[in-house]
Amino acid sequence: MPQTSISLAFFQESHRRIVPEFREWTSSELRPYEESDGGDGADARLIFRKLGRDGWLKHTIDASASATGYAPDLRMVCLMREALAYSSAMADVAFSEPWLAVLPLALNGNGGQFLEHIRRYCLGDELLAFALSEPEAGSDVAAITTTIIPTDAGFLLDGTKTWTSNSGLADGYVVFARLREQVGRAGITAVLVDGSRSEIVLRQRVRVLSPHTVGTLRFVACPTTYSQPIIGRLGDGFQIAMQALEIFRPTVAAACVGFARRALDEALSRCKERRAFGRPIGEHQMIQAKLADMATRVNAAAMLTYQAAWSADTGSPDAGASASMAKLFASEAACAVVDEALQIFGGMGVVSGTVVERLYRHVRAFRIFDGTSEIQKLIIAKHLLKT
Repeated sequence: MPQTSISLAFFQESHRRIVPEFREWTSSELRPYEESDGGDGADARLIFRKLGRDGWLKHTIDASASATGYAPDLRMVCLMREALAYSSAMADVAFSEPWLAVLPLALNGNGGQFLEHIRRYCLGDELLAFALSEPEAGSDVAAITTTIIPTDAGFLLDGTKTWTSNSGLADGYVVFARLREQVGRAGITAVLVDGSRSEIVLRQRVRVLSPHTVGTLRFVACPTTYSQPIIGRLGDGFQIAMQALEIFRPTVAAACVGFARRALDEALSRCKERRAFGRPIGEHQMIQAKLADMATRVNAAAMLTYQAAWSADTGSPDAGASASMAKLFASEAACAVVDEALQIFGGMGVVSGTVVERLYRHVRAFRIFDGTSEIQKLIIAKHLLKT
């Protein structure tokens, strides 16, 4: 089955022109990284540089952002992320996490404040990371305790961040910290920090089921050093984080569509190759029922995903709820599809290193990362009750 059709009404000519070329690029250039387990993060940096130097990252961010900020082409990012996830989970990480980190700069920078950082990102020369979660502050963002301290020379950061992608690898960190003596959401501020500072200590890499580069960082009275480090205004950090995550959610759904579509394709191939009771297993009705359910879930997830991306690109007031619906449904559907693919493979499905075994490990985290399924349900319900 092909990846998402770009002839759908949600897409424009630019999507129809660029995406087929990108899909060809992923199938040829990312083959060496299909089995990457993350390791020390070297593969993520290599893929990121390759994406930039081959000209793909420029389609995700506007390097000529002005005082009005940048409105992302979310449909393009989703199409690219689906293709990457289909080919390599490590490539999906290398592409998506720096884009999440550059979003606050593009959307909230003052004039040309962060233009050089955005330009370097587009070239694959500046790997950025989004540092929000803490050991005691995951879904409850307002509970973060990392502090930002004004000084005569600028600002100092002090605290611990965890679940930060590209930990110890990033050239810069977008950090969310609290102004001293302020509580709740009001005192949270977003700041850009030079990743090479010795005051940023990598405490540990967090090994997870899927290939990732997450880790725990300690900021020890770390100076910001940049002449204009504050993103937006002091105290705007909570809104900036929520804005970035809302825009990011449809791309998470797109990755889930890519994983699920790969699982379905692997299952279809297996159904033609494997024989049981004298005929290919695809001729057995119970297997056919599984395939029908899998394909329906994949296509429904794709439609929700690209409808959400279209809503964001066109400024729909329902964009936030659509993003949560897409992320919720696609992540749950992908887990179900991959699980069924593994079942179709039988014993071979649980052999370490096979495609469906890797997908089974990769996809589970997506019901937790970037807002759990439970949080998405709360967002959707609040939107319904409000409207």
